[in-house]
Amino acid sequence: MYKRRARLAFASSSPALAERAARIALARGADWVEACSCPAGAVPSACDLLVTLDRAALEACPHLPPGCRHAHWPLSTSPTDADIVSRVDGLVGGMRLLARLDGSEAPGGTCRA
Repeated sequence: MYKRRARLAFASSSPALAERAARIALARGADWVEACSCPAGAVPSACDLLVTLDRAALEACPHLPPGCRHAHWPLSTSPTDADIVSRVDGLVGGMRLLARLDGSEAPGGTCRA
């Protein structure tokens, strides 16, 4: 089903928050996603999903390039790692479930969890 890892970009008015979310996504779903951070109002050219993490990033969300989707995770002003892990696990879990339906593996490895 998945031929390559999904390219995620995390946007926030707080660069540290966006970087933390990207690090967590890579740690929790490295076989499924590539993740980076970007400033609010920006979208990397090769992006499948832009995740805005706060109100400022949501309001600054630009027009998305073709093939890019948007999700808003309205995190608290001081989210814990557990808040981010929960969202990332839900995203990656959905990808795993869809792959299981057609018997495919993770695009970046052999993890079938």
